[in-house]
Amino acid sequence: MKFFFKFIIGMVLSIKAKQYLRKHRTQVIGITGSIGKTSTKEAVYQILKNHFNVYSSKKSFNTKLGLSLAVLQEEESGFSSIRAWFSILKRVLFDKKLVYQKMVLEMGADHAGDIKKLVKIAKPKIGVITNIAPVHLNEGQFNDIYDIAKEKETLVKMLPKDGVAILNYDDPLIRDMKTNAQKITFGLDPSAMVRAHDIKMTNRDIHFTVTYKDESEEFVIPVLGKFQVYVFLPAIAVALVLGMKIKECSEVLNKFSLPAGRMNPILGLNKSMIIDGSYNASPVTMKSALELMDELKADRKIAALGTMNELGEISKESHFKLGRSAASFSDILIAVGPEASTIKQGALDAEMSEDKIFTFLDSEEAGYFLKDKLEPKDLILVKGSQNHVRMEKFVKVIMAEPEKAPELLCRQGEAWENI
Repeated sequence: MKFFFKFIIGMVLSIKAKQYLRKHRTQVIGITGSIGKTSTKEAVYQILKNHFNVYSSKKSFNTKLGLSLAVLQEEESGFSSIRAWFSILKRVLFDKKLVYQKMVLEMGADHAGDIKKLVKIAKPKIGVITNIAPVHLNEGQFNDIYDIAKEKETLVKMLPKDGVAILNYDDPLIRDMKTNAQKITFGLDPSAMVRAHDIKMTNRDIHFTVTYKDESEEFVIPVLGKFQVYVFLPAIAVALVLGMKIKECSEVLNKFSLPAGRMNPILGLNKSMIIDGSYNASPVTMKSALELMDELKADRKIAALGTMNELGEISKESHFKLGRSAASFSDILIAVGPEASTIKQGALDAEMSEDKIFTFLDSEEAGYFLKDKLEPKDLILVKGSQNHVRMEKFVKVIMAEPEKAPELLCRQGEAWENI
């Protein structure tokens, strides 16, 4: 019964989303990739909003159901509440929607064929592919990163001839993707069309220069991690395609803030500092996060790492490697979730002292364990996947101002409390 109800809801929402886009001739900017879709979407939106009539959902709506909700300007899902879904349907069917010239939309893929379904709802004029990484590799999903790349390529293959494909030149699986649209590449490679160079990082922000054709501009953006450059380069490329100047992008992004759970600094208890990467995790993002922690200064570094989901056959090996890496970068390791023991084994293999490693199945329990042990100038890196892990619960326990959780942490609200 629930499946049938959800199917009907999905059909109605997708029809209404298509009708909205067709009626108002709204230009769609579609963003896909294994990592960084939401952050890139937010960067694109922030750059464009003062120059165009543009909309982008604050949520990570990137499934067939979620994409329709985004187009229809709904800011919450109904989750498992039939009452909530009926409220959404009522608004969708009877309330007048605001008209937007452009929409910035995420397009995710857990299985082969997902991108094609999304493009049929909202066909982009501009398509962005951020990167390819080993995610969604469980049985019944993708076999390997080549299958993932093939699926993501669907987005740019379905672009119109007068469209634009914005591709990560530094990723060999993306660089040569086929499309009938114009190509704009971004990256650090000198051959990239929109290129970042002279990248530096402080404990507050990143500094880099962007060059496009004969134009260059310096950027100072208040986020942590050199890897965040790959969030901003495609966003800048979108703006350039739409006629903006690099300087205009720089002026906007110097006030940019990342969405919740994407490596944001949060004040912790007893004057400690949390780097909150609780939204999601993969081997690639874990590696980047640990390297960031290594670059930051602190008296004591604590890595609180949750299980990485949907890695399929490479799960054990990936968590073992994660433990080995964590041992090199942290003074204390807290491993959480179903693969916590595997992370511990990796850390022990790298000769980390066993009395510095702690494992938990529950993230809140892990938070309460650490809560009274925090010292001034501690740096706590928190990162993990969503299902069965939920490391934002860990952050909420150890943050100095838990009353700010609704605005600072991901997956907050009454609906999430019951999941």
